[in-house]
Amino acid sequence: MGSTKKRTWPESENLEIVKGVSLWQDSWIRLKKNRLAVFGFYVIAFMALIAIITPWIAPYSYEVQDLDLGASPPSSSHFLGTDVLGRDLLTRIMYGSRISLMVGFLATTVSLVIGVLWGTVAGYLGGRTDSIMMRLVDIFYALPFIIFVILLMVVFGQNLFLLFAAIGAVEWLTMARIVRGQVLTIKKQAFIDAAITMGISNTRIITRHLVPNVLGPIIVYASLTVPSVMLLESFLSFLGLGVQPPMSSWGLLISHGVETMEEYPWLLVFPGIFFSITLFSLNFLGDGLRDAFDPRASKD
Repeated sequence: MGSTKKRTWPESENLEIVKGVSLWQDSWIRLKKNRLAVFGFYVIAFMALIAIITPWIAPYSYEVQDLDLGASPPSSSHFLGTDVLGRDLLTRIMYGSRISLMVGFLATTVSLVIGVLWGTVAGYLGGRTDSIMMRLVDIFYALPFIIFVILLMVVFGQNLFLLFAAIGAVEWLTMARIVRGQVLTIKKQAFIDAAITMGISNTRIITRHLVPNVLGPIIVYASLTVPSVMLLESFLSFLGLGVQPPMSSWGLLISHGVETMEEYPWLLVFPGIFFSITLFSLNFLGDGLRDAFDPRASKD
């Protein structure tokens, strides 16, 4: 009897099964390779955590005043010094992070809801509906954003939640244009024609097929909208139309610091540092998300 030999494959002939990755997995891999974006993410996560637990870790109450102490430089009892009313600056910066981040994220959410719905409906329905809706966007673009927000605040009062709505109401225009452009391309795809042929309603097509396929640009623009919203809130607080004392935001603290920067520079420097680090981190994260979701980016 002849002996049977077991065939062995040379190493060069070994076949490996390569698993495919989805768009989201591929984007996540790209994002993790961007060190600045990862750094920005961790900084924002840290700032958000501090904002959440501030009431439990703040060394003082943000309302407590010590007029005898007044504005004092950093010391062992007040690490970042005190303001002109003797209030601990570190405590007010920590509480200010709650307002600034809340305004940034909630106002961005308002702008996303309005902009995504407006752009999706305009792009999908097309025709006269698209023309009317986008002409309205052009008209709103022609209005000075800051004046429009100031008008809303003056007419309806200086309310914190109104501040979210007012800022979000003027930040949705660019998102509407971005989403509309994406929808105009996607609605020509075969799967949209198949959904229409099957008799699926327009509402279901928009919510189940169009919006999920434009989430990439939406996420990228949202990450870039947050810092612009925070800057707008800071500008309003600088004008006295934003957050009102004794509450504080980074913009309000910077506004007060500018008034006394020659005598008490730490009142401007420390809030400015926290604000700048947060804005830079948000921009790093936004740039990283943009590169991660860009299908034309080269693969390593």
